[in-house]
Amino acid sequence: MNLLKQIPITYSGQLHQIRLINFYVDADEVRALLPAPLKLRLVNGRALISMINVSLQKMRASFMPPVFDFSYYHAGFRLLVDDSELNGGVSKGVYFLQSFTDKPLMQMGGNLLTNYRFSQANITVIDNMLELRSGTKFLNWAIDTAHSGTGNEQLRETIASIDRAYSVANGQVKMVRILRERWPIRPAEGYLFETNFFTTARFAGAFVVDQKIDYTWLPAHEIKHAS
Repeated sequence: MNLLKQIPITYSGQLHQIRLINFYVDADEVRALLPAPLKLRLVNGRALISMINVSLQKMRASFMPPVFDFSYYHAGFRLLVDDSELNGGVSKGVYFLQSFTDKPLMQMGGNLLTNYRFSQANITVIDNMLELRSGTKFLNWAIDTAHSGTGNEQLRETIASIDRAYSVANGQVKMVRILRERWPIRPAEGYLFETNFFTTARFAGAFVVDQKIDYTWLPAHEIKHAS
């Protein structure tokens, strides 16, 4: 199965209904979940998870015709990593702790071809509320997109800079770049956040993108000097 992940495939698609729910967790709770040599990034002294919630539409591999487009709802825990040594002192990367879909075929295909660690879940999205259940674990959030939230500019800049995802297999660090022409995230007011996925989770802030975003995932390539 690892051989399938070595195939250099470029994916393109559209992002709709983008919601970024961010929360802090104690570093000790997630440090062991991050494979070496990736380094945990601390924000205000804690680890930060940026949960992406998005409707992916018109997805397809670059070599496939449009008739093979597919769509699904994606929710994923993205743990921020310290990759500043690779980017001129600026960290821009995440590690996918876990991704969720309610489509079994998407779960199987995602785990065969990517390192985003898909699990099946029951996902209910109503307007600006989400309920996610996976086994005995749950996460619920609700936001008000008409209000700007805390206006935490530092957090907004941190989340807006993310444009690459890392994985580790057989001691080799791989990185996937995300290409998009724009990423106009804006703050929203969060009024519900509860989960038992992480015992130390504390809500940090929410952001939304009001526009459809065209994007491209480039093939993963090996990072030579990640340590």
